[in-house]
Amino acid sequence: MSKQWKYTTTPEYLEEKNKFNQYYEEKVLPLLQKIEKTRKRYFYTFMLMSFALILWIGYVAKNFQTGIKGLTETNGWYGLAGCVIILLLCLPMLSYYRRSKESLLPVLANFFGEFTYFYNQELPLDLMDESLLFRAKGQMRGEDCFSGTYQDVSVQIAEYHRFKQSQRYNEENHRRENIYVSKERGLIFYADMNKQFSGQTIVVKDKGWLNFVEKFKNLQRVGLESPEFEKKFEVYSDNQIEARYILTPVMLEYMEKLKEMFNQIEFSFFKQHVMVKIETKKNTFECSNFFRSVINQKRIAQQFDELYLLFSIITTLKLNQKQMQLQN
Repeated sequence: MSKQWKYTTTPEYLEEKNKFNQYYEEKVLPLLQKIEKTRKRYFYTFMLMSFALILWIGYVAKNFQTGIKGLTETNGWYGLAGCVIILLLCLPMLSYYRRSKESLLPVLANFFGEFTYFYNQELPLDLMDESLLFRAKGQMRGEDCFSGTYQDVSVQIAEYHRFKQSQRYNEENHRRENIYVSKERGLIFYADMNKQFSGQTIVVKDKGWLNFVEKFKNLQRVGLESPEFEKKFEVYSDNQIEARYILTPVMLEYMEKLKEMFNQIEFSFFKQHVMVKIETKKNTFECSNFFRSVINQKRIAQQFDELYLLFSIITTLKLNQKQMQLQN
């Protein structure tokens, strides 16, 4: 994430924010207090194991010279004991992160609708290709994922991690071998609308003077009457009229606000699907920190703002579709 969104004063946002504040007191805070007790218990275990590791290092340092003189078997036991202690040291932290996510994230998402949390969920690779937002090829893996409904619209939110195939020289075998290296990670938000789009419209980040090399098959650039928006994005579509129906002033405003929060963000509207791609190196759904109290209303409020803006895209599209139906 980059810059935090400057809070809006629109009546719709303020109404939802007030509802969420009440939801926070009734549902989220009691859960955070429960998670905090678990965090403290794991943290004390972590500190105890850290103390044991320090004692072990001191013992090894004290007997290091003796080990060099001939106790080679003892050196192996030192290494085994060190691995066991380090493993035990990491277990409380890893267990806490997994359990806190599985407990907290569904509750936050359920303010907006009925959602279920999944870990390491499969990604919709075919839809990601059709969206034209994932132009670079590579192996994809899903991580944290929500799946559910918002205003009768099927929605999924998932973290993705893309790996690029590369090669390295294996000195033992004296040949090159294929490996996968981390290339990109981020977040995808995709929804199945109840009405199908006639064409495809994509909104991608502005590349300045490099825009002239950007090419999308069968799509043409769409000019909008918003200089500020066009400083940040470029729009391409195979249906100019529909693109303008989608990209209303309200929709452009939400997109610009999302741009303030997530610098690398792009959108695609195709078939009955809406897909938002957010490229970020940070773990988006990390609401807690093992070394600090989980009870942090400011951090939770930021999560609300991010989800509110993403779901607002669906609300705006549904309103646009109703207006189109009335006009037809």
